Order: sequence, then structure tokens, then C-alpha cells
Amino acid sequence: MYMNLDKAKEIHDLLFASMGLFYEKFFCRFRHEIICEPHLKKNDIKILTILYQHAPMILTEIGKRLDIEKGSLTTLIDSLEEKNLVVRSNDPADRRKTLISLSTKGMEEMDRVMDFYAKRIDDSLSMVDPGEIKEFQINLQKVVEFLKKV
Repeated sequence: MYMNLDKAKEIHDLLFASMGLFYEKFFCRFRHEIICEPHLKKNDIKILTILYQHAPMILTEIGKRLDIEKGSLTTLIDSLEEKNLVVRSNDPADRRKTLISLSTKGMEEMDRVMDFYAKRIDDSLSMVDPGEIKEFQINLQKVVEFLKKV
């Protein structure tokens, strides 16, 4: 049984609102505060973050998750590889595919970035009731689990 169009529109609006608020409250603000590896752009940081959470990945998977065209993505990966932040390797299951993962330097950089983000989130939430934070965390876990099913 399908839900009605009004409910689907409301879900769509809530998803976009949450993405916009995430970027406004956290990603954009923190990205301007952190001192990253020189010359990293926002798409570079997004790619490194995806690889930090899910590596190794093929280009197509990265592109789908970030909505970046393959040609643009290849250029970005080439740049990150030149900076020694990512490495390419052959997929042992399929020789036609190339896996992208963080290099040791990339992993160290992302550990530093994630520590920074965690500290900034902790600071940002310091005035919020701990019960609300726990409820928010549980709800976020449910959202992620639900979206993985879709």
C-alpha cells in the first residue's frame, strides 16, 4: 500500500529542510572554521568524508552519494591523489573496477577533521538539554536505519 501524495510531499519537505539545516548549522559554519589540508574545496571534503565512512568505494558509488558527475569526480579524485590524500587500487573481485580509499595521510587528516567537528558539535549543543540531545541522537539513528532500507 502506498502513502498518499500529501504525506510524500511532507517527507520530501522534511528531508530537504533537514539537509539545509545540517549545512547551515554545522557543515558550512565548521568548514569555514577548520584549517584543512591546503587548497581543499567543499567537494574535496565531502569526498574525503564519504571515504572516511565507507571506503573503499568505486567512483560510481561516490558520485551517486554526492551527486557529482563522473568527469568532475575523476578530476577531483585526481587532485586528491596528487595531494596524497586518496589512493586507487584494483578491485580484487572485478579487475575492471578501481577502488578509491583514503591514504594514510588522508586518514590522519580526516581523523583530525572529525575530532574538530565532534568538538564543535559538542560546543554547539552545550546549551541543549541532555535528554533532548539523547532523543535527537536516537531519532537520527532511526532515520539513518530507515533510509538504508529505502
